[in-house]
Order: sequence, then C-alpha cells, then structure tokens
Amino acid sequence: MVPTSLYFFAMRRLRYVSFFTAAFVLAGGAIFVFLNNMGIFEITSIPVELISSTNDSGRAQSQGVAESSLQERLASLVEEYRGKPVWEVDLTRVRASIARDEWVKDVLISRTFPNQVRVLVRPKTVALIFVNKQNQFRPVVEDGSLLAALKTGATATLPDVPLLRGEIFAKDQGRRHEVVKFINALAERGPVGVANISEVGWSTDDGYTLTLIQPKVEVKLGEERVDLKALRVAQVLNYLAANNLKGRVIDASFSKKVLVRLRKGP
Repeated sequence: MVPTSLYFFAMRRLRYVSFFTAAFVLAGGAIFVFLNNMGIFEITSIPVELISSTNDSGRAQSQGVAESSLQERLASLVEEYRGKPVWEVDLTRVRASIARDEWVKDVLISRTFPNQVRVLVRPKTVALIFVNKQNQFRPVVEDGSLLAALKTGATATLPDVPLLRGEIFAKDQGRRHEVVKFINALAERGPVGVANISEVGWSTDDGYTLTLIQPKVEVKLGEERVDLKALRVAQVLNYLAANNLKGRVIDASFSKKVLVRLRKGP
C-alpha cells in the first residue's frame, strides 16, 4: 500500500500542476483574445508571386503582357480573404481557384502565423505566338495547346518568342506540338537560334519555313528532319558571312543539299 503521507504529497503536487495548467490556459486564452481583438491575425494582403518560367531546354522566359495580366487576375481572386483571420483561409479552395486559370502550371500556397499567406505561381511556358486570320496573338504552350488571345496595344509587350503562322496550326495541336519541340531543341543564340527567328510558317509547297532576323533570310526546311536541316542552314549562314555574301532565300528542303538565292542589292 502507498503510505498516507506519500499519497497526500502526490495529490498536492497534482493540484499544483492542475492549477498552473489552468492558469496557463486561461492566460494564453486571454492573450489570444486580446491579440485577436487588436486584429493581429487578420490578413492585410496575400501577395501573389510569379516564379520565373522556363521551357524544356531550361531557358528563362519573360511572358510580357500575359505575365502582368495574370498577376492582376490572381491578386483580384484572393482579395476576398483580406481582413479575415489567417486560419479561416481554406488553402485547398484557394489553390483550386487559382489553378483554374489557363495560364497557371503549378501553385504553392503556405500559411504563416500570425497573418500571412503566401502564393507562389509558376505560369505555363510560351514557346510560340500563333497569329490567326483575325490577326489575334494566341500563345502556344509546351504541349502545343492554344491559350486565349492576348490583349494588344501601344504599351503591350508580347512574350519574346517567334510568331507562328499558317492555318494548318489553327486546329492541329499535334502539329503545333511538333513545332514547339523543334523550337525548344534549338540553341538560344546563333544563326538559327531561337533569338534570331522572327517567324515560323508552313505551306504545302515548302513545308516548314523560318524567317530570320539577322540577316533577314527566308529558310525553307520541308517537313522531315527539320532539326538536321537547321544545322546545315547554320553552316551555310556562317559561310556566307565569312565570304561577305548575302542570301535572300535558303532552301534546305532537299534531303542532302542546300540551295541559296543570293541577294543582288545591298
């Protein structure tokens, strides 16, 4: 049996522990109520941060007017939570509503007490801008999907990617995807680098065509082995530059040869 003195000692210790626990809980509750009444836990803002987008080759990319428009839409979407206690924000619901935007690829949301919610968004990567018959500019993303037409104007800045022309691309996602893979396989710089391509087109006579920026040359690639033909064209352009020659059209649509039409004037 437990000695009577030891039993009373244990009970006295238990009462002390219970008393201090209750006092701690009451004090904590009072502090919580006090801070809550002061609005410490109310969200003042939910910043939406866009993570730099990269394509399959790892190239960082600016989305231009689309990026600022996306940030405005998402900021407006989370505005309803301003002034609410941080624990009342349903992060799953917020994430789902943001992910519904066609420009959004990934969303990461975190909650930090006392009053912060952080939203990180990775936009989809634009590989090309498709120009349709109505002269609308529609982004083409990694899988060849078309997004809604961009708003354009005097101050608008389009994503810095080549334009895509040809009605064959309007309804054929598979063909758009093939062009995206071709563009992503190219180097960023160089005679036939992405930065030096202003337009990609297609016609029944010439297959895929490229319009280069510097020098301004039309390149015909045909429909097969376009990646290999692009390398041949780069070699031809280097040769022309080394010999101070200017081409007007470079036809690489043949299986093993490249024809060059030289520019007669300056």
